[in-house]
Amino acid sequence: MRESTRQQKAIRKKGQTRRPRPRTPILDEALRFVPAPGPVGTVVGIVGMFVGTLALGLVVAIILRAALVGDVLNPFRDASLQPTAVPNATPNPEFLAPTLPAVQQDERVTVLLLGADTRPDQQGYRNRTDTIMLLMADPTTNRAGILSVPRDLYVDIPGYGLNRINTAYPLGGAPLAVQTVEYNLGVRIDHYVVVEFEAFVTLVDEIGGIDVYVPREIYDPTFPDNNYGYDPFYMPAGMQHMDGETALKYARTRHADNDYERARRQQAVLFAIRDKVLSLDMLPTLIQRAPALYATLSDSITTDMTLEEMIGLALLAQDIPRENIRSAVIDSNYVISYTTAQGASVLIPNRDRIGELLAEVFWLE
Repeated sequence: MRESTRQQKAIRKKGQTRRPRPRTPILDEALRFVPAPGPVGTVVGIVGMFVGTLALGLVVAIILRAALVGDVLNPFRDASLQPTAVPNATPNPEFLAPTLPAVQQDERVTVLLLGADTRPDQQGYRNRTDTIMLLMADPTTNRAGILSVPRDLYVDIPGYGLNRINTAYPLGGAPLAVQTVEYNLGVRIDHYVVVEFEAFVTLVDEIGGIDVYVPREIYDPTFPDNNYGYDPFYMPAGMQHMDGETALKYARTRHADNDYERARRQQAVLFAIRDKVLSLDMLPTLIQRAPALYATLSDSITTDMTLEEMIGLALLAQDIPRENIRSAVIDSNYVISYTTAQGASVLIPNRDRIGELLAEVFWLE
């Protein structure tokens, strides 16, 4: 596969390790206030992983700052172990309201976001990924990019041969999905995040829903339900307020148009989440609901990021302005429709054109 010089500069060589980020007393104190990471991480990790989508980055910073100045976020600690306050002690303003230092991040980070749909009768099985996105954040330029990859892209799955790109995850989990995207698109991936759809629904509901502009009326009479039947979906055009279930249906429906438009809707939903979280009135709700989010979502989100990496990415993402975030979809301009000998409808990638699109979206031109 050919890659432009610009792309090659952006791809870190395999085996090259990152320089360790220095720890600071305040960061150490912040880490002390959250429980040890489990399969997914802490409250901070779970919510902060959406930084990969550049949608919920501010949540992490909000929660950390709250943890630094008190026990608002601290239901996990045993109150009986807390020291008794000294009466009439003179408070130190600098200690009560410290400034959270940015975790040093000096190179671009690329995250593979996978959205998976596991039905109630399929627990323990890996389904094909309905959503595949590449998300990049660059701290040196304060820029970011989001690229949606169609699930029917016909590529070489390492060790398995040609197949749709969304089969990589059920065949070999997130590591094989990462390897497949790297091999076929020529982009280095630093981390992955796998989100079950129920986690998405919960998060949208926890922030009070989102407002999304719907460019055209949608009617999907064959939208699937969890019992292998249909749950017809209708959405009028115009600005719409959506709860979690509605936002998920809006992001998933495709029978009214195609997968490309669905990918654009998914990006619109992510930006709507970002806008809602960045609104000032979300602070009390996010702090109060953080423990409940952890308890609810711990089994629905998987990532290979450490807690410190999530924090660093969160602090980076919250400062990237909207005008510095590019987004695109690998659509019909970058693929050729094809029917395999087995009768499957797939998309053959135009690798040169996709490489040019990657360079544009990830600010490599």
